[in-house]
Amino acid sequence: MDTRLLDALNTGIVLLDEERTVCWANEAATRITSMGMRQLASAPFESWVADGQASELKESLSHCIRSGHSFTFRELILIRDDFATTTDASFSRLQDPVGSGLVLVELSEVDQLLKISRDSRLLSDEAGFRKLAQGLAHEVKNPLGGIKGAAQLLAKEAGAAEFQEYLSIIISEADRLKELVDRLLGTPQAHDSEEFNIHLILERARSLLGAESGGSIEMRRDYDPSLPEIHADRNQLFQAILNIAKNALEAVTESNTPSPWVRFSTRAVRRAHPGSKGAHTMLRVRIEDNGPGIPDDLKDRIFFPMVSGRAQGSGIGLSITQTIISRHHGWIEVESEPGHTAIDVILPFGDTP
Repeated sequence: MDTRLLDALNTGIVLLDEERTVCWANEAATRITSMGMRQLASAPFESWVADGQASELKESLSHCIRSGHSFTFRELILIRDDFATTTDASFSRLQDPVGSGLVLVELSEVDQLLKISRDSRLLSDEAGFRKLAQGLAHEVKNPLGGIKGAAQLLAKEAGAAEFQEYLSIIISEADRLKELVDRLLGTPQAHDSEEFNIHLILERARSLLGAESGGSIEMRRDYDPSLPEIHADRNQLFQAILNIAKNALEAVTESNTPSPWVRFSTRAVRRAHPGSKGAHTMLRVRIEDNGPGIPDDLKDRIFFPMVSGRAQGSGIGLSITQTIISRHHGWIEVESEPGHTAIDVILPFGDTP
């Protein structure tokens, strides 16, 4: 049988024999399951399914083999070791030339579709939240200018010498609040794009944090040296990476995590930009830590302005990070659970994805 057309499909195609064991799988199926043909064929198909679904799938498969009735299993979770992927799986009995039943399985990935949908929603939510924050910031900025101006005029008045200390506090605090408002507004900075190796700024951030922690935090790295150079604003991108890495460092430090570590890694990945069609080869910078994780109620909002999971956090640094990455036509993905947090910065290798 010429399988070249089946191997070209993005849909996973699997053939099961009467014992529910895989006897053939196309390339998409091995990619979706993260298993080679030898491993797939080593046990009945339900062995690779989540425990809560395995018995139901076995019963449905046995009925399909006996009666020929097709069925679809929505959000079937396939598991290998610690890796899990969610699929929609359709099962149909075939008849080979000698009449024994084979079951054709079609696997469609659900994870990526759900992820793109979720990321598109988050981008929309973030845009709305940022517009609201910018509107409020503008309203705050106008009276700040009046407060500072009035304090400066009072400072020049005769007899104001005894109040100079208080007036200086008013002026300096007004300046500080104006700077905070400017950061909230995401005031555009000059975008000085250049070509450079991403590992240069990762190593700079890693060295800075290593010095800041006094060597008490293990700073790991796992780079792909074959990655091409990227076009970006080196200083802005360094600030974005440093903001994420400092949060990771603070997470393991403030929680007194045993044997704490922070890891920097890079890979080339195929990703579809939220809201776009088709996938592109992108750069993934991943910053991980073994801290307590991000609270569930903050995972989808951690990069919004004024949102922070730390008691001493302002919620500004990560918001600025999100703005910088967006200006570089990239986005940020977050996975977190107790004991492990991974934040991915996804960037195009060129100016646009």
